[in-house]
Amino acid sequence: MSRRNDDSNQQPEWFSWFWILIFVFGSGIVASYLLPIAILGTIGYGIYRYHNQRKDRIEAKQNSIGRIEYLKSEIGQADRRIKKLESYQKDGDQESYQDLALQILPQLTYIKNTANDLRGEIPASVYQRIQTKIRTVTAEIDEQLQKIEQEKRQKEAQPKKTSLEELAPELAATVRNIQIDHEAILQKISQSESNNKEELTAIHQSQMEHYEDILEGYLKIKASPKDFYNAEERLAKAKAAIEQFDLDLDEALRQLNEADLRDFDISLRILDKEKQTDPGF
Repeated sequence: MSRRNDDSNQQPEWFSWFWILIFVFGSGIVASYLLPIAILGTIGYGIYRYHNQRKDRIEAKQNSIGRIEYLKSEIGQADRRIKKLESYQKDGDQESYQDLALQILPQLTYIKNTANDLRGEIPASVYQRIQTKIRTVTAEIDEQLQKIEQEKRQKEAQPKKTSLEELAPELAATVRNIQIDHEAILQKISQSESNNKEELTAIHQSQMEHYEDILEGYLKIKASPKDFYNAEERLAKAKAAIEQFDLDLDEALRQLNEADLRDFDISLRILDKEKQTDPGF
């Protein structure tokens, strides 16, 4: 009885093969649908990426074209301004020259930087021509601006010189010596190989400012002594301070000159030693 039940519950062997065939056949059908879908999806994604990349390239190209056109416009405007600047220089209109030059210099810097950014988009000959022109014009403008400032300083210094000679002839020679030493010291510092040029220049300029304050006060008191307390005493102290400053500058200049002779002294010592050790003939 139990054997019969076991036989009835046991599935035939062909039944298992039947399900295996169904699975294989079904998988093949599913794969036959999924594979084209996967291929189409890959192709679609590739087209999407190509479209986006092409769009980015087109936008970048259009942006470069726009920047190149704007650069041309800036160069044209700068050329017109430079011609106007040259006319100001020819006419001797220093004030107009200075005002326009201070507007042109930032524009030239912008053109230079933009040309650098677009270097790969413009011909090499055009790029080099732009850079050469900017360097030349900038150097000329800087040189002319320095001349204008120097002339202004000379004009401003002229009345002071007249006032000094009229009000304090006793200090005229001292002040001239100080000015000569001042210029010589600045030149020595700029030509030196020291690593602290800026610090030395700043210290010297600070000392010059104190001296100029004292000289200005001296001339004010000398012009109208009755309008100040202890005028004679203060004038004497100021005169002594100015004369001492002249001596201090002389000493500073000597020290700078001595620094230039370091190699000279070393060479002298070497020659002296060689002379002492040379037995002669």
